[in-house]
Amino acid sequence: MPSTFMGIEIARRGIATHQQALTTTGHNISNADNKNYSRQRVDMETMHPLYEPALNRAGGAGQLGQGPKAGAVERMRDEFVDGRVHNAEQTKSQWETREKYLHQVEVIYNEPSDDSLRAQLDRFWQSWQELSQFPEEMSHRELVRTRGREVTFRMRDTFQKLSDLRRQADFEFEVTVGRINDMATQLKDLNSRIMKSQAVGDRPNDLMDKRDAIVQELSKLADITIEKQDPDEFIVYLGGEMLVQGNVQHKILLAGDATNEGMKKATWEHNGQKALFRAGSAQGLLEMRDITIRENIEKMDMLAVNLTDTVNEVHRDGFGLTKETNINFFRIDPLSRNIRGNYDLSGDGVDDTSAIFKIAGKNALTADRPIGVAGTMTFVKNDAANTPVYVTYRPDMSLNDVIQAINRSDAGVVAYLNHNNNLVLKGREASDNYLTNFMIRHVEDSGEFLTGFSGLLQNSGAAGAFDYRRTDEINKLQSTLDRITLTSIIHPAGAMQLSAEVEGNTSLIAAGLGKDVGGTGDANMAYGSKDGGNAMRIAQAMRHKPTMVGEYRNTDEFYNALIAKAGIESKTAKEQVDNQKLILTNLENLRQSVMGVNLDEEMSAMVQFQHGYNAAARVMQTMNELLDKLINHL
Repeated sequence: MPSTFMGIEIARRGIATHQQALTTTGHNISNADNKNYSRQRVDMETMHPLYEPALNRAGGAGQLGQGPKAGAVERMRDEFVDGRVHNAEQTKSQWETREKYLHQVEVIYNEPSDDSLRAQLDRFWQSWQELSQFPEEMSHRELVRTRGREVTFRMRDTFQKLSDLRRQADFEFEVTVGRINDMATQLKDLNSRIMKSQAVGDRPNDLMDKRDAIVQELSKLADITIEKQDPDEFIVYLGGEMLVQGNVQHKILLAGDATNEGMKKATWEHNGQKALFRAGSAQGLLEMRDITIRENIEKMDMLAVNLTDTVNEVHRDGFGLTKETNINFFRIDPLSRNIRGNYDLSGDGVDDTSAIFKIAGKNALTADRPIGVAGTMTFVKNDAANTPVYVTYRPDMSLNDVIQAINRSDAGVVAYLNHNNNLVLKGREASDNYLTNFMIRHVEDSGEFLTGFSGLLQNSGAAGAFDYRRTDEINKLQSTLDRITLTSIIHPAGAMQLSAEVEGNTSLIAAGLGKDVGGTGDANMAYGSKDGGNAMRIAQAMRHKPTMVGEYRNTDEFYNALIAKAGIESKTAKEQVDNQKLILTNLENLRQSVMGVNLDEEMSAMVQFQHGYNAAARVMQTMNELLDKLINHL
């Protein structure tokens, strides 16, 4: 027969259990506005009976129940949905970073506007056209010089702003990696506290919520994955490498990368391997810094070096009012301080490279006639392996056919005919090392196309090949120094300016075409002051000649394509951000339906637990009255 005191104990347990449930409900209600809080529920369990059923039982049938008890306090959480939220956060942050920087790139270009580079180039081109009509007018010469100054200023300004933007991305990447390390430290500390609580049988739900909140913030920065090998070990991976395991943290170190203009490179402290970022704002910053912004800087460099060379090439052949010739209009200093192009690429103090940007053959050619020779030209790609590229030509091919074959071959050069109908080869931007931008890497011909036909190389075969990895390779060329352009200094867009001669005297602007005296094939004598033929050739070369490195387009089309690409990329990034926001909103709503606090539901539960508490208290009161009757009145 159960005792009256057992009844009091059962009532006490009922009160305690419902009190725990009420306390948990109050905790839920208090955190209703905390989006990182996971609602909690008390598992109510029945106590074990005093004894197991047996054949011999004294005092009657049945087990003696001992009432309820409060079990574990469980978090309402769906780990699968959490993982989807993390993935969505990673993608959204990456696109948000791209959108922010692409918008700034658009602002830098400032298109369309009267102050943009495109507007400056248009006015520069128009000034040459006007000068061709009034070559003797000093006001028109001054206008050409002024427009030239504006172009160089806008080119340098655009380059500087793009460079500043790249450094900003590098700084943000440094800050982001620092935040990743800080969050990893917090996760390590929380893991330690959680494991200690779990070791003594507690459920540290609030600490787990804090950990999950940090993990979600971390997912905005990088691609992370979560693994739980056992209930006590929480592992966070970043880019496939372990970042935090229990109370062990692996830090990410940053150091300047000499091959990337000193930009920060991330490596793991414990093994020295490169830290990989495949998503999140960190990856977005790296994409902007090392791909998009860098590509825009290289495009500006490409535009600057080719605009300079295109104008100078024609300008040197013309005559000014003083009848002087062979004068450059623009100036960009070469890498090499040696007129032969020898340059110390390795930085060991010894010249090891022939840094040549352009080679022009000495023979005047006809574009649409069969070349009449056969052979194979060898170039190389602008990659780290210097991969060979072979271009075969036949006697029945026209010069245009051969030029197109070269330009379609992905060789490290681009070919075209200049204003004197000479075959020209120009170096392209490098994919492996920015220091080798605009260097012709390798030129070789088994036949006579590049030798006797075009007058570019001295000799055929491997012995006559030009290779940039050797010095004094200029000796392999037939061209004189005036037909060779040395590779410009690093980032020519930041150094472009008018030549000292043009800055000092507008009379030296070579508007006159001149004439060929003696049948040498070159204009070697000036006409009178009213000759504006060379000014018109410069205008035509800027707008209509396919002379851009890596692109079979003129300067105008090249710049238009650059602006169009920037606009398309910015629009795409904005659309992706909007899409990812919608996806994340839906996932957050789904997650909140599981973990979020519903006030109506909690109020209903509170009433239920209150009634249970009151009922248990009434049982205890009744048992107390029975004891009082038994002890004091019998």
